[in-house]
Formats: sequence, C-alpha cells, structure tokens
Amino acid sequence: MEAKKNVDNSHSTNMSKSQIAELEKVQSLSRIIYNQFKEHKAAVIGAYTILFFLTVALTAPLIASFMGVDAETQNVFNRYKPPFTYASASVDKRETEVRLFIQNNPEKAAQVQTELIHEEFVSSADPEDAIYEWSRFDKRKALAAIKYLNIDSSTKSDLRKIANKFETFHLFGTDELGRDVLMRLVYGTRISMGVGILVAVFSALIGLIVGALAGYYGGLIDAILMRITDALLSLPLMPVLIVMAAIDLQKVPILNQLLSSGSESTLKLILILCVFSWMPVSRLVRGSILTLREREFILASKTLGATDFTIITRHMFPNVIAPLLVSVTLGVGESILFEAALSFLGLGIQPPTPSWGNMLFNAQELIYQAPFLAILPGLLILFVTISFNYVGDGLQDAIDPKTIKR
Repeated sequence: MEAKKNVDNSHSTNMSKSQIAELEKVQSLSRIIYNQFKEHKAAVIGAYTILFFLTVALTAPLIASFMGVDAETQNVFNRYKPPFTYASASVDKRETEVRLFIQNNPEKAAQVQTELIHEEFVSSADPEDAIYEWSRFDKRKALAAIKYLNIDSSTKSDLRKIANKFETFHLFGTDELGRDVLMRLVYGTRISMGVGILVAVFSALIGLIVGALAGYYGGLIDAILMRITDALLSLPLMPVLIVMAAIDLQKVPILNQLLSSGSESTLKLILILCVFSWMPVSRLVRGSILTLREREFILASKTLGATDFTIITRHMFPNVIAPLLVSVTLGVGESILFEAALSFLGLGIQPPTPSWGNMLFNAQELIYQAPFLAILPGLLILFVTISFNYVGDGLQDAIDPKTIKR
C-alpha cells in the first residue's frame, strides 16, 4: 500500500511539472502579435525607418543648431551649390551681423576695434572701420584673429558665433535661393509626416463614428450614411482635391478665424484631405460592427440594460481596433502622397514653409541644372510611403487570427 501511494504521489508530481511547463509556454496576445510582426522583416525595417524620420521631425531645431545653418536663410550668391560644399556669406550679411553686435554691445565692440588696430590685424586706423574690415576676412582667418585679441572670453564667444556665420557647410547643397537643402528636408519632414499622420488619425476617427452608427443602428440611419459614403467614394479624388485646394477657405465664415494664421495652407490641406479620406474606414468599421452586433456578448449587454453608447464604445470599438490600426497605417502613406501631389501642383503647402512636395515643385524646372533638388525629396517620399505600407502589411499579418501561431 505504501509503495502504491509513492507511485501515485510521483505521478501527481510529474503531472504538475508538465502542467507548469505548458503554462510557461503560454504567451500573452500582445507578445504573440509582437513575435508575428518581427517575422515580417520588411515591416520591421519600415518601422525603424518611420521611427528615424519621426526623430528627425521632432529634433529639427536641434539639428539646425548643430549644423549651424537655418532653413530660411537665403544666400543668392551661392545658389545651386552641389552637395558637400562650403558657401561664403555675402558682405551684406557679414556687415549686418557686425552692426547688430555693435548696437547690442557698444562697449565690447569699441574694445574689439581698438585691439584689432593695436594687433595690426587690419590696415584701417579708423576704429569704426576696423571691425567691418575684420568681417571681410575668411572664416579661418577671422577665428585665428580672435585668439590673439586681448579681450574677455564672453566677447570672444560672441565674435566666434559671428565668424561661424561667415562660411557654412551644406551637406546636400543649396537650392534656387541659396538655402540649405538638408535643413529644408528636415523641416519638410515635420510638415509631410505631420500632415500624413494627422489626416490618417482624424479620418479614422470620422470613419469610426460614421461606420459604428451605420452598422449598429441600421435601417434609415445606415441607408443615409452609406449613401453619403458611396457618393463621396464615387468622386474622382485627385480632381476634387485640386478644385477644393484652389478654393479660398478664408471666405467661409466659420473657417476664416481658424485659417487666419501663418499656417493657413497646412491647415487647409489637412482639412481637405480629412473630408475626403474617411470613407474607406467607415465601410470597414461598418462591416465589423454588423458582424458584432448579433454576437452573444452584445445581446447579454443589452439584456443587462447597457446603453447604446456603452455597448458601442466599450464592447464594439475594442473589437475593431485591429483592422482600424492597419487602415490608419496604410492611410498615412496615402496622405503623404496626396500632400506631395497637391504641393507639387502648387495647391498644397505654400512657400516659404518647406515640404517635400513643394520642394519638388520648386525643382521641376531645374532637373538638369541641379538634379539633386528633385531626387532627394522624391527619395524621401518613396522611403516613407513604402515604410508605412510595409508596416501596415506586417500589422495585418500579425493581428489576423488566422495567421497567429500559438
């Protein structure tokens, strides 16, 4: 009997260990989706590419400070510079910087002028002309002269900041107005990515509300909302966007206050794209809601007295997040393409605000003279759009219950 008990105890112990081993293999749904997404190599590369561009967009001022150039600074004497070149600032630009230094720091400026004459760095004996003659030096000579001046460190620091503006390095060259192409691309990333993401998010929200109402209530509400959706879907999108972009929305009483700021063209483009981008999302959500409203847990919620708002927001919305997320991801790339197309036609983001689309528009007549002005923004649009599409494909494969490996 004792031996039989030992066998039974050993068997129960073995069973518990095997059960523990099986439990350790169980993964959460988020972990399963994450592992599935990692198997899609192109989607992972696309996700890292998107993360890189988002980082660039958020840190644009820091990049400008580090590079020592500004996206709006013009230098018409150094237009169409090829990549990896240096450009010297004009005499007017240098004298303007010096004049501001004299106005803001008259005592420091007088000391600098005296030292320049005393150390014989300038040929002029007139103190008023000494610092202006120093401003005509090249960058290296101007910085070298600062080291030997008998002035305090704060004054030397101010002079170095001025001398650093005498010559700038342009990694991707300069455009038709002598502006740095790299910084234009960096700030254009903020506009193009921002427009794409905002349009996709707001379109998803509109489509989510319209699709949920149509699918849940059905009947007359469904018929009206879906006929409006079908009517908008039947319109040729690009011609309609061109016509809408050409309309002056400031004359509309409700919108004139919203669009009166300096970002009028950006807000106008976001508004137009949102109005004509929510229809596919609404049809997707409606189809999901139609399959959900007859499920047992929805009927149980109605039986327990839950309101329509509670049922839609707490029980239905979580079940449509997965396909909605895929639709939003794919919609970002599409919105970026529409923004680029409208800006390329001169109807989107208006200069001097940089975007990849209007940079293409400005470069279309210079394709042979300065091909890099068209190639660079075109490549960025291609990379970002493909990245979002691959991420959407990866999410679709990872979220689809039929492909999940448990």
